[in-house]
Amino acid sequence: IIMSAKNHHRVIMVPDFTEGNPYQKLLSNELDALGIEVQLESYINSYFPFSKLFSKYPEAEILHLHWLSPLLHMLSWTSPNKAKIRCLLIGLDCLWLRLKGKRLVWTIHNKFAHELFERSVEILLRKVLVRCVSRIIVHSKTASKTLAKTYGVANFSEKANIIFHGNYDNVYPVPVKTRVEMLALNGIVRTDVVILCFGLIRPYKGLDKFANAFTEFTSNQHLHLVIAGKSEDDEYTEKLKLICNSSAYLHLNLGFLDEQSLSDWINAANIIAIPFSDTLTSGSVLLAMTKGKALLLSEKCKVFDCVPEQGAIYFKELNEIETKIQNLTTAQINNMGTINAEKSKTYCWSLVAKHTANIYFSNIDFSDKIKLN
Repeated sequence: IIMSAKNHHRVIMVPDFTEGNPYQKLLSNELDALGIEVQLESYINSYFPFSKLFSKYPEAEILHLHWLSPLLHMLSWTSPNKAKIRCLLIGLDCLWLRLKGKRLVWTIHNKFAHELFERSVEILLRKVLVRCVSRIIVHSKTASKTLAKTYGVANFSEKANIIFHGNYDNVYPVPVKTRVEMLALNGIVRTDVVILCFGLIRPYKGLDKFANAFTEFTSNQHLHLVIAGKSEDDEYTEKLKLICNSSAYLHLNLGFLDEQSLSDWINAANIIAIPFSDTLTSGSVLLAMTKGKALLLSEKCKVFDCVPEQGAIYFKELNEIETKIQNLTTAQINNMGTINAEKSKTYCWSLVAKHTANIYFSNIDFSDKIKLN
């Protein structure tokens, strides 16, 4: 994505993960409004990958790193020892560019990549980047503390900056199907309570264990769990099918959720569940809050720091869920959603962009250019 030519500052943002994830597009659009041109790119397979990017875009002043999985994938094609040498060269690349006046900013979205890379290589790369980039962005204070401990870097907080994850106001289309129409697809009546898990179905999310916990429920026969999303793991899909087929209150809807289908399903649900947390932030949580939905979250999700205490039900163990939700009324659930919707309004992307721009160019005040919503 190349923004308009009127801009005066240039940023390279890697990797381009805009396919299926609006985060970078929303950030880029608001940075453009501040006069910052964003070029979304892929990592270049090189011993000095960041210098290669600046060679391609010599007028760029900032390199903004996000997810590392494509870079780790490149490193995985060699032996762990050689990969570690390349990690050190990447660190030297950062330091050399900083000596030349360039700035490297890294937004850390998760402690480790979801893919199973050689852990010793990934830890080294992350420790090298923490020490060698100019600035770090994380989405919460708790995430900053968690990363400092995980990476074993004592002065992590000195380089880390807290910028919240933006909301999804006006990003997804309005529902076109009613709640009754959507629930009828699974034979659920309007008066029942529906808990929804949505998104790409992957084994690390533990949806099989989450669904299996619902088969043990005995006290509430008006509670349904709907799992909707695409699965690319056939063996795991079959496992999930067996569990969901064992109960009339479990529903598995397989297939890619386009933006309209996702909007329709969220509208139909009473509660959105995120039963796992291997990440430091969650776009799904922000989307649920934006849409005014109550949340059912693992205790680990408290690392997000964005959910009001009264907007979520937290559980430590799966066997706690039934007790915690069985006496909730529809009015209580709706009130939780209202609290979340109000809170989500404070997470506007124009402010995310302003804070990001001030980290990019600490000598420039962007306050007068920001559009406060």
